[in-house]
Amino acid sequence: MPDNIALSKSSPRLQPCGAMLVLDASCRRVCQVSANLTELTGLEWSGKTEDSVATLLGKRLAKRVEDEMRGAPRLPGPLAFSRLVQGRRRRFQLNALRSGDHVLAELEPLHTSSKRRLLGTVNESLMQLAEAPHQEALLDSLVHAIRQLTGHDRVVVCHFDSDWHGLMLAQASSGKLPGLLGQRFPASDFPLSLRRSYERTPVRKITDAQAPPVTLLPSTSGINVDVMGSLLRAPAPERQAYLARMGVRGSLSLAMQGDAGLWGLVICHSATPHPVPPSIRDAVRALVQMATQRLLLLRARQEARYLERVQDSLALPAPQEEPYSPAQLLQQQAATWLELFRSTGVALCINGKVISTGKVPASAVIEQLTARLETAHAHNRPWCSRNLRNDPVARTLPLGNHCGAMAIPLAMNPSQRTWLVFFRPEQVETLYWAMQPTEASGQFMMSTDLARSAAWREEVVGKSEAWQRVERLAAVDLGEDLTLAISAYEISTLNAHLQTERQALAKANQRLEQLAHFDPLTQVWNRYRIEQAIDAELVAAQRYGTPFCLLLFDVDNFKAINDTYGHALGDDVLVALAALVEGSLRGCDHLGRWGGEEFIVLATHSDLEAAVGLAERLRTLIASLEVTGLEQSITVSIGLADWHAGDSCKTMIGRADAAMYRAKRSGRNRVELAQGTDLEPGAKAP
Repeated sequence: MPDNIALSKSSPRLQPCGAMLVLDASCRRVCQVSANLTELTGLEWSGKTEDSVATLLGKRLAKRVEDEMRGAPRLPGPLAFSRLVQGRRRRFQLNALRSGDHVLAELEPLHTSSKRRLLGTVNESLMQLAEAPHQEALLDSLVHAIRQLTGHDRVVVCHFDSDWHGLMLAQASSGKLPGLLGQRFPASDFPLSLRRSYERTPVRKITDAQAPPVTLLPSTSGINVDVMGSLLRAPAPERQAYLARMGVRGSLSLAMQGDAGLWGLVICHSATPHPVPPSIRDAVRALVQMATQRLLLLRARQEARYLERVQDSLALPAPQEEPYSPAQLLQQQAATWLELFRSTGVALCINGKVISTGKVPASAVIEQLTARLETAHAHNRPWCSRNLRNDPVARTLPLGNHCGAMAIPLAMNPSQRTWLVFFRPEQVETLYWAMQPTEASGQFMMSTDLARSAAWREEVVGKSEAWQRVERLAAVDLGEDLTLAISAYEISTLNAHLQTERQALAKANQRLEQLAHFDPLTQVWNRYRIEQAIDAELVAAQRYGTPFCLLLFDVDNFKAINDTYGHALGDDVLVALAALVEGSLRGCDHLGRWGGEEFIVLATHSDLEAAVGLAERLRTLIASLEVTGLEQSITVSIGLADWHAGDSCKTMIGRADAAMYRAKRSGRNRVELAQGTDLEPGAKAP
């Protein structure tokens, strides 16, 4: 659907809606100009490549271009100037960017518009985006705001799935072009070259896809200029044909960059030629950037709430009671787990036995599956599949209607792991594609008239719902908690039946102590132990009025580190960070891992002023941390809450958590204090 173009090294082709100057690297000499330069701007070029930029643009404007482009890849902002064109004074905007050994100067007409009215419209749209409670409302507000600003006939948001197929999630339309909401476009429409071009140039505009292109003069200069980074580059013939089949003449596309790369595109279409003034284009880009950041924040909050629900789902008995057996744990928690992980059955394969509830395959089949996983899945992260019938590990097993599974290894026994396995049934899914595959190749091919053709319907069978990234993260947390719970039961059993084997009992108790109080990765206190310490400090504070504070901090952009460098290096970052922070604390302060990339510092006998100093010192110290293999700095966002009378562990952490998210929204790598509008003692924590 968007720029499905073959990158060509032939003579550059430009859109006639603007003019271009090709300058040398120093921005002092004119090498080429677009053929429409004089007609559009009134600037006269002699055709001699030794002419100076000052002769063409004037000394003042030429000097600004030269100064601001010195050592820079592009102008920091557009430059405005005016010229007499056919007896009328007209205003133009100049943008410049480097392309190899040359500088491309783009000249576009500036149309008279009300800046005050534009600013008011943009501000109102920004307010709507900031207040959007969920993704659907956010994207819906975005497309309607962009259509109001640009006047395009159709504005859609296209999101890329893991296979780079595009799904249209939101749409605003005038009705002049057919709707695309809910339709999919194949990955062949979004080749790697296109996705990379949006990383370099996040905006792509086409005023009139059928307008004859403009060339550069002189054509015999021997200069080979790459204009792929220019907004003025003309669409390739393949792109023109593509848009014609869609009934589109005018187009504007903007990239939505997520933490891990290109999340999607905002695509604007018009059935007629459609110029977009630079001021409107810049306003739209600002809206897209704001919406993208808001989208990432909403997703992070949703995932955090889900992870907290999973962490709270394992209700263990009181310390004075006997630990639950694995069968009791599964019986008590199965309903909650099945709801959280959207499954119809769960099985625990432990010590050669299968304990299950809900709809699961036969026990012998589950034993065969986990035996294969012991060999095929060596690491300790969850294994999952939504297409068991074609998965190399499970395709020969009689699984019936069970098409999806997620298996969580529990490191109970070094020789044979325990497995918790969730099962999902077949989920028939109907997909609507904007084009259909050819019978011969199975490849997607555009309809001969996409503007009027109906979407092609595909029924996907033999698969379950996909396992989401946050579900896999939650499975890791659940696996750690379940390992601890089962270990507690095993230790209790050993204490009851193996009292004569004191040495074995001592080692088992030591193992339980480590599991109960220390995080296995970072070797600092785990969530259970730091909560105990906070509760003890709350008792002292309420009795003696002793002040203390909590510092909750989170590694900024940690998902991007995992996705870019791998989980092994991500673990190294957490280990190095924990060691650095723990080594810099006072003997009376304590560090605990709260979960994932979140940590808590319990600062005892500290008032707010001392805790702020500690937080700033830790933030600065962490920013200096270097980890082998990591080519970027590590920063944290810190939320700080001091003790108030009537506080509980949950309310203090809730206020610190709200402050931490405010630090992230304010730009990350900063410290924020809990405010009066945050969670107060006695209120319900998020």
